[in-house]
Parts: sequence; structure tokens; C-alpha cells
Amino acid sequence: MGAANQAPVQRPDNSYGRYWQAPFNRPAYYPLDRRPAPDLYQPIGEWMGRLILPPLAQREQVRGTLIEIHHAPAGHDGLVGTVARLRWADTAATNKIYWSLTRQVLFDGRARKAVAEGTVLPERIQGLSMVNPFESLAGAHPNDDIVVRLPEPVTLDAAPADGGAPILFVPRQPVQITGRFYALVKFLAAEGDDEHYRVVHYSRDSAAFDGPAEVVHMPLVVANQDGVMPFTNAGIEHALAGVDGWYIYGACDREGVFVVQALAPRQLLRLAPTRVIASQEEALRYVGKQGIKNAAAHKGQAMNVFLPPPGIDPQAAQADWGEGDDALLIHVYGGIGGEQAEPALKASPLYWGHFAFGVARVVREPIADELSFDIEYLQVYAHNADGLTSGALHWSRYIGDRQYGWLGTRPVRDVLVRLPCFTGRRGQTSVTPLALTRRYLEMMTARYRIGGGAGSSLVTPAYNCAQDSNQALYAAFKVIAQNLTWQDRQTLTAGDSAHEQDLADLMALGNDLERYLVPFGGARSDWASDAGVLGGSAEMGGLANLLTALRSWRTMLPSVAARTLVAIFLRHGAAAWVLDTYQCGGVNPHISPVMPNV
Repeated sequence: MGAANQAPVQRPDNSYGRYWQAPFNRPAYYPLDRRPAPDLYQPIGEWMGRLILPPLAQREQVRGTLIEIHHAPAGHDGLVGTVARLRWADTAATNKIYWSLTRQVLFDGRARKAVAEGTVLPERIQGLSMVNPFESLAGAHPNDDIVVRLPEPVTLDAAPADGGAPILFVPRQPVQITGRFYALVKFLAAEGDDEHYRVVHYSRDSAAFDGPAEVVHMPLVVANQDGVMPFTNAGIEHALAGVDGWYIYGACDREGVFVVQALAPRQLLRLAPTRVIASQEEALRYVGKQGIKNAAAHKGQAMNVFLPPPGIDPQAAQADWGEGDDALLIHVYGGIGGEQAEPALKASPLYWGHFAFGVARVVREPIADELSFDIEYLQVYAHNADGLTSGALHWSRYIGDRQYGWLGTRPVRDVLVRLPCFTGRRGQTSVTPLALTRRYLEMMTARYRIGGGAGSSLVTPAYNCAQDSNQALYAAFKVIAQNLTWQDRQTLTAGDSAHEQDLADLMALGNDLERYLVPFGGARSDWASDAGVLGGSAEMGGLANLLTALRSWRTMLPSVAARTLVAIFLRHGAAAWVLDTYQCGGVNPHISPVMPNV
């Protein structure tokens, strides 16, 4: 299925086209009937699969997209390998959101020019009417190669009334992932060549790396269009970031050998900090420019730093993070410097970086039986030559992917902030401000995938990753303000009620965030109306674009936006974890990490 929509393989004049030429970067390299040992490997999600853009004749019946099921919960194993329909949940709220994002896609002149220059655009949906957000995700690449896990709860209609394929209903958009299964290992040594490595598995019984040994395959990745290797294997057994072991993500090839498609340092994701900064003054310096100015000195390292709220015992504050807690993730990445510096750093010593939000959930990781962060980025990302697709991306895809991710090439700082009035309390059933922010971010990412219908999302001063991500935050707080009733405001006291205290804290936080988001006292017209204007679809001249940007100038520069937001949350009593990586993995002497310096 989906063959009717398949365009010829993209010409290899961009990074995506280069990567696709390697067999191990194609889904067919990993047959579904080959699975790793279940006592050593865990699935990345309960429901996983590969998105398939529906053939034109099936669009009306599918009303979403198709998914080739790669993994299903116990009791539904028979669906693995079959193709089902994937739709959003049939509720008034989700229908309102997804139908409002359904657009005709007609490439404008800028989109056609971008394609000619090698940018990956959703060419397979060009010219189609009523393109929904699931189709724009499935059709984002020239090939059906986007693998996802489905957000819970998933509802299955195994025998639909129309007699068609089973239907899976989900509450929000799928999350892009890399691989199907993961394990926790230590690398011992290369085995025979520079692509195969002997690893030893972690044993939960002994809480040590003394489990079974295995040889895994780590294919040498393809250099990007600038000649930079996204990841290297050399010396990974000695890598600084691997001191506590590595999570390896992937699937088995036809011979049953596990292929490592992505990695994550365990040291980075576990709730066991390598450093604690108890002083708020020092913490504010650490999350500011001072904390990232020596990036090159940290090359190869992964850092995990905990910032407790002021006046709270650090151990008690750390213990307060429990399974099921959510945190707002504030993300910024830096540049690729050194001998093989990327074009942006060759052209200018100033580097802006990239900004994004995300959500980190505390989970009990079953292999190590310890608390760990499960991270999803909500990437408002312009179209690009790598094929990185705007939407929800798991850590394994966006950072850890050896071919497509940034672990080996870019320095990354993720700050995970938790403030009960914003992120919610454990077991809370009402909609939290964080959940609202996520909703608006997902809407923005869907707009970005199709350029608002014009085909491409490009970067301008007023419409970029930081500006449009912060528009989603503004929209969430606007809804919150509208729903705080007069009675809520009148009953706010200094009493013992956690609800009353959260309302008071939220109003104070909202006031500060509003001053940050709209420093001149009035929102940009597109923000105030929640207009669907964004990079690639903004039909403004340069001066008008710049004037619009100045209405929310603090969100124009990614690194400034990230530092300012983190500082606001910390000053309001948030606890935070700062997760840094500086070109981790094997040795690559040709590049050096450069954090944003503006």
C-alpha cells in the first residue's frame, strides 16, 4: 500500500538523499519476523509502526493515514505486519483541532525554489485538497520511512462497520522514533571490523554489566552534504559519556543481528545527577551564558545537573520527582565548529542555535529498574535538507539517531523544569497548562509541515523556531486566562488549599511570562488572533517582517529565549534538571562543539 503515492527516490543532492542510498537507512532492512531476545530488549512503545501515505483512491475511506504495525500490546500480536488505518480520536475536541488544521496543499514559488535547491518538502501531497495532519506527517518524505510510536490511550476497532482494515484511534499526533527495541549495554571492543562491536548487557538482578555478551552491528553512517559524519564509532568503548552504559535502539537485520540505529547515554537520562547546584544565584549563572561558554572543553561529555528549588533540601527535592511526573523541556542546540565547520559558522562568528519545547516524563525504566526521563521534543522545525520533520520526536530520533540525529555533531542543552502550577501534580486529572502548551505546539508543528498550505516553512526574523514555539506558549496562557473565572480570582488566598496556591502561583507566573512574550504591552496581531501565519507562509516584506519580530523581540533569538524562560521558571520556584551533551559517541577530531553565542 502507498505505492501510488511514491515519488522516485529523491536525487542525492541533499543529506536525506545521501542517507537513503544506504540500505540500513531503509525500513526494508529490518524484517518484522526478526526480533531480539525479550529478556534483554524492551520495545520502545506498546504500539509502533511505519506510516504509509494512503493511495489517492483510499483517502476518503482512510480519513487519516495508514500504518504498518511493527509492535502491538499482548493480545494483539496478530496485527504485527498488517496495515491498519490510523485516525485521531473521534471526539468533539480532537475533531475541532484536526479539521481546523486540514488544508489544501499548493506549492508556491518559494516552495518550488526550495525543492530545486535540495530542501525536503512533502512533494507527494502537493496539489491535494483536504490534507490532514496525519497525512502531512506520513507524506513528509519522498519515501514511506517515518516510524512512530502511538500516544496512549490507543483505541482499536478491529472490525469496522465499513468492512475495511482495522482502525487505531489516538488522542494526538504520533511520535517519531528510531528503532523498535532498546537495551542497556556497555561496549567492550570492536569485533573483527569497525562496524561490529561486542557488548555486555546490564543485569537487573546484579545491578551491574555482567549479563550476556552479544555482537551488535553499527553500520558506518553516511556523511551529510557538507561532508560531516553524523556519528563515528571509533573508540566508543572508551567514550566519556558511556561511563554508566548506553541505551541502544534499533532492530534486527535479516540474519537476526541487532543493528544499533540510535544511542543514549544512561548517565544523561537517569534521575541521578552528576552535580547539584543548590544556590539559586549560581543556578541562574549556570543556565545563562556562563554555563555554556566552554563547550569545546567538554567535548564528548554528557552532563546531568540538578537544580533544586531555593530553600529546599536538595535530596528531598530530588526525591520529589516520581514516576508519572511531567516536566516542560526547554531545548537549544549549538553549531558544528572545527576543521569541518558547518557553513553558518564559516560565514559568521555569531551562532544563533535552535530553540524548541518538549515534554519529559519520569518513567520507571524496566531494564535498570530505575527512574529515567522519557523525552519527546515538539519541534517547530523549518523544512531542511536532512528531512527532519516538524512534529513530536522521541529522543531516539531527534538526538540519538546515529544517521539523522545530533548526538555526534551538535552540542545540546535541555532544561527540564517542573513547577506544579504549570506542569501539574502527580495524579492530576484536569488539563494542565503544560498539556495546553503541548496542544498548541502540536498544532503549530502541523502547520509547519505544509507551510500553512503553501508547501514550505522557511526561517525569517518574525517566524522561526523560537518565535513560533513561544506563540504556542502565549496561546496556552491566553486560554488559561480566559478560563480563570471571577470566582477563582476572588477566592485566591494564602490558605492551605493546593488548588488555591497553584492558581495564585500560575497567575504570578503568567504575568511574568506575558512581560517576556509581549514586552511592549500588546501582543503581535498574529499572536492575539492565533493566526496561522508562520515561516514559509508569511506573505510580508522584509521591513514588515522585522517590525513584527520586534513586537516579541525576546523570543527572536533561540538562545536568549531559552535562557530567559528558564530563569523565569527558576525564579518562581521551579526545580530543574539540565541535560547537556557535547558531541558524544566515537572520536571525531574534525569537528568541535560551539554553543550559541548571542
